[in-house]
Amino acid sequence: MPIVSLDQLLKHASDNKYAVGAFVSMNIEVVQAAIAAAEKMGSPVVIRIHPDVRATTRFDTMCLVARHLAAEASVPVGISLDHGETLADCVDAIRAGATSVMLDAAEEPLDDNIRLVREVVNVAQPLGVLVEASVGHMEHGAVQTDDDLADVEEAVRLVKESGATILAPAIGNVHGSAHGEEKATPELNIARIRALREATGVPICMHGGSGTPRPMMRAATEAGVSLVILFSDVITAYNKAMIEVYSANSPGIAIIDALIPAQAAAQVVIEEKMVDLNSAGRSADFWAWANTKG
Repeated sequence: MPIVSLDQLLKHASDNKYAVGAFVSMNIEVVQAAIAAAEKMGSPVVIRIHPDVRATTRFDTMCLVARHLAAEASVPVGISLDHGETLADCVDAIRAGATSVMLDAAEEPLDDNIRLVREVVNVAQPLGVLVEASVGHMEHGAVQTDDDLADVEEAVRLVKESGATILAPAIGNVHGSAHGEEKATPELNIARIRALREATGVPICMHGGSGTPRPMMRAATEAGVSLVILFSDVITAYNKAMIEVYSANSPGIAIIDALIPAQAAAQVVIEEKMVDLNSAGRSADFWAWANTKG
């Protein structure tokens, strides 16, 4: 199947009260695990590629792999840029085939955030690529206070004046873990999620989805979260499987003997997340709906 527009994916998710999982993928094995999980669970999925992949490969190479695997999949697959820091990051992702890009300028003053996001929108919008903007304070690994949460009025300004089509706000989510420690449990502000969705009129993207209890995740999707970024739980399972293999074998072991169980472990976690997000079994409904849209 062709790569699917996130505009379609998120509209269907929003209308049907589920969220699409966007799985941060820094190697081919996690991409394969995410698509295999989606096939098994009958779920839409987004492959989320972080700019850090450029430490070992080219960004467009990862996108090419994702596009190739998506073309062979029976489920809807989108490709998205995670935490782009510059216009150049976003342009590279668009050229590589991403269907949405994030310009992460939440720590900038609001006026600068608006300006930087608008620069990306000016490039992306004519090409049908969605642009994700962020608002509020999300310190890596830290539990958010009320002062950190996204302000509704600021969020409305950001969306209206920049043209952003996805909003990634601070909503009580915990983004990553600090110094490799166990991730803190989020305390999502469901009322704030609902207020942000209603006031801005755009889909809400939740970062730091790992570690969120299923009832809390379901409440968030009901309130307006349509896209959830997941990394920590998946990569922890992946790394544990790798470590187990290397701990039990000599350094001369073939790397494929570690990659196979690592990919399988990641897939199991991704399948569980699709249940949490209420996206399992939604693929057929999505295709039927999308076909009516022509």
